[in-house]
Amino acid sequence: MAESRAVLIGNASGVKYMPELKDIPAVAHNIRELHAVLTDGTVWSLPPDNCVTLLQPESGEAVKRTLKKASEEASDTLLVYYAGHGLRAGSDDSLYLTLPHIEDSDEGLRYNDLRLRLQPPVRKGRRTVVILDCCYADLAGDGQMGGDGGGGAEFAKQAEIEGIGLFTAAAATRKALAPAGERHTAFTGELLNVLRLGDPKGSEYLDLNDVFLAVSHRLTERRKALPLLPEPRLRTKALGSRIVLARNGSYRAPRQLPKPPAPAPVLAPVPAPLPFDEIVTLCRAHKLRVPSDPNVTRKIVGKVLDEQVPAGEERLLAFYRWPWLLNSSRAIAVTTWGVRLRDGNRHLAVPYEDLGEYSAVSETYETAASPDGAIHTTTLTMSGQDRTYQFLEAAFQRGPNAETLAALMNLLKEIVAPHNAR
Repeated sequence: MAESRAVLIGNASGVKYMPELKDIPAVAHNIRELHAVLTDGTVWSLPPDNCVTLLQPESGEAVKRTLKKASEEASDTLLVYYAGHGLRAGSDDSLYLTLPHIEDSDEGLRYNDLRLRLQPPVRKGRRTVVILDCCYADLAGDGQMGGDGGGGAEFAKQAEIEGIGLFTAAAATRKALAPAGERHTAFTGELLNVLRLGDPKGSEYLDLNDVFLAVSHRLTERRKALPLLPEPRLRTKALGSRIVLARNGSYRAPRQLPKPPAPAPVLAPVPAPLPFDEIVTLCRAHKLRVPSDPNVTRKIVGKVLDEQVPAGEERLLAFYRWPWLLNSSRAIAVTTWGVRLRDGNRHLAVPYEDLGEYSAVSETYETAASPDGAIHTTTLTMSGQDRTYQFLEAAFQRGPNAETLAALMNLLKEIVAPHNAR
């Protein structure tokens, strides 16, 4: 608002030698109430000093000087409003705005002279709105908004106002109307109603196109009783139709429906704690060794398991390492993480949560004869996750055999099954 300006010009006088153009008392009310609406903090909140009124201006030169000053100062929006008689006059039959005490039609203020104050290099601001409430008002836009293709096109191109909205009370060939006995002219009266009351169908802020449509609708309704009411016109260039003029007094923010309560989170069942005491008892029954010092035993087992050695916070619960002379690279370790086996170059490390996916099967067959009797070999086969591991053991070796280990693996699956339930 501090960078914007408004200039409100009003002439309530008629023209001496044109008796059909009588005084228009409603113009004074137009100017005073439009000033109030623009500065009262409800519509535009323009600082009062930034909204200049020229009611019954003393001369056309005074109007031009005031308009030039406002045009230079307004770095944002400039609004120019005129209410009074409009005339077609001059050698080019263009629009003239009447001033007090003129006697002939061509003594008024030529609109094209005002336009020069609303274009570069005088005008440097971003947005310009011109509102004309007078007869033949749309003559102000002839040739500059839509291109007329006639002899005046080149003149219009030179005088055009960049990036503006031109809102007029009547077409270039129609007279505006000030109904007898009413406080305002017909056009400005409805403009004030829209600025004050807003539009129930509009958004939170009303741009120039919104205001034009709302005023047009109200005048259409009034035209049922006053058929001579002219239709307003809107011409824009660049984004002129998008210039915001007012807060919408009828706007009501959409009612926010309460959000449905968030569904209760579906919690995964908490797995039962692993029964390490039961696992240790089971391993001891199947001839695995339970270490008295896990840290020392880890070093011994690690010589066989290599990268499979328990690490980090993983604790060793039980193990068996076959004698060095028979097979120095065969061992089994049961830890707080799972089961780790190695037989030569074959490694298998199965966490407890995956143990249920493996099956353990043992098979014994005769491999050789000796003076003491037949020598048998027992195999332990672990199958699961599309992989199969087979571990061999000679029957005369001490410690757990493959058949015992198969039974151990299957019992371990049963023990940890509640822990793996999901």
